[in-house]
Amino acid sequence: MDTNWDHIMKYFLKIILTFAVSSMPIFAQTQIADSSIAHPHRNALINSLAQPTIIWATNWYLLDQFWADISMRTLQNNIETGWVWDEDPFDVNQVGHPTQGALVYTAARAQGLSYWQSLAYPTLASLIWEVGMENESPSINDMITTPTSGVAFGEIMHRMSALLLGEGQVKPAWRQVLSAVSNPGGYGVNRLIFGTKIHQNYRYEPTPVLAGLSLGAGPGFEDDTPENKTPRRFARLNLVYGNPFSKHKNFKPFDNFMFVAVMNVGRKDYVGEIYASGMVFRLHQYEKKKHRATLGIFQNYDFMNNDDYKVSSSSIGPGMMHNYAVTPELSFRTQVATSFIFMGSAGDTSDEIPDDGLEVRDYHFGPGFSGKLITKVSWAERGDLYLRLKRYFIYVAGDDEIEGFENINILNMGFQARILKSYSLGGEYGKVGRSVTYLDDSWRDTLQTGSIYRFYIHCKSSK
Repeated sequence: MDTNWDHIMKYFLKIILTFAVSSMPIFAQTQIADSSIAHPHRNALINSLAQPTIIWATNWYLLDQFWADISMRTLQNNIETGWVWDEDPFDVNQVGHPTQGALVYTAARAQGLSYWQSLAYPTLASLIWEVGMENESPSINDMITTPTSGVAFGEIMHRMSALLLGEGQVKPAWRQVLSAVSNPGGYGVNRLIFGTKIHQNYRYEPTPVLAGLSLGAGPGFEDDTPENKTPRRFARLNLVYGNPFSKHKNFKPFDNFMFVAVMNVGRKDYVGEIYASGMVFRLHQYEKKKHRATLGIFQNYDFMNNDDYKVSSSSIGPGMMHNYAVTPELSFRTQVATSFIFMGSAGDTSDEIPDDGLEVRDYHFGPGFSGKLITKVSWAERGDLYLRLKRYFIYVAGDDEIEGFENINILNMGFQARILKSYSLGGEYGKVGRSVTYLDDSWRDTLQTGSIYRFYIHCKSSK
């Protein structure tokens, strides 16, 4: 590519970035919402074309990434070569691509489009990226993961940014900034482009939200090497949005969802866990005396990478929530669900580097099934006891040399004891087991287990 053209494009991109930063003071203005935006589908389509283009340009002209050296020849080669399973690192495929999908999806939602109307746009953006924006063959796993996980992740971002904007026509500056940070692809970018018109598309609906933040640490180790007891510091965010037992008639996808994010401190993989699960369809409700139950279809995005075990999945399937009030102060809640995994991935604990020093993919891809059981006993003003069991069964489809199944089992059990009105002390024991069953007798089946202990202080708030 011509050197002078490279310099021109780099200069042009720097001007754009400078303008974007200098535009941030507009969030400092307290503004009032006006009319809605015209042509929402057109705007969403433009964004789904522009987002992958901007990401490509940033990587090529500013970051000099070799894979971003594209041309008509690379486009033709990608089409002729066909789809493959890529070799990218676990975090890139299982966090980076869902985030890309979420940014496009939230941009469509910001135009006032519904959950269903917005689904096509992250799919289109993913197709453009895979076929045209890299000089590598298009990736099967990314094409599936980007829209499916991105929609679940993005809808939660959209809902939380609407809550942060608050009710009323006037949007204070601090609410605008927080909403843009929580939803940069939707409210942030669209707010810069369309100004206060974007406010009209965020319908504020009074919704119960239970939020909690945990800060703590604890040792973790593989069971076959118990001497590795390095403390693991973490921060965990918990969100429960909406009441799953509410009887409001106009139920919409993700009117009830659960979101958990664990960030590791001082470790290579700082994004430790992400669990997002939202009800897409409400099938049936039951309520009688002390019992309440809801049956629905849930969309899920799961991710775990704590240096030792890798597992992620995009899935959908039926689930049931049940609450039994033993006494006015004592309750027992259970959630049972099973899901079909569109695309899952799971890996080992070795993190070994080959003799040639080149990184290799240390996890497998494939579809499969998952299941979970969550139980919690709550004693008002005293505390909680909880148990979570999750299982992932993933068929190995992304390796031509290996045929088999990944089985990942995760058990967490713990307590929270209230010490003040909004504060609790908590402790948790987690155990992970991974087994791989190979269909080829020449490969040896594997079994790996690991444990972690966590102690933390938890702060909660409800709205």
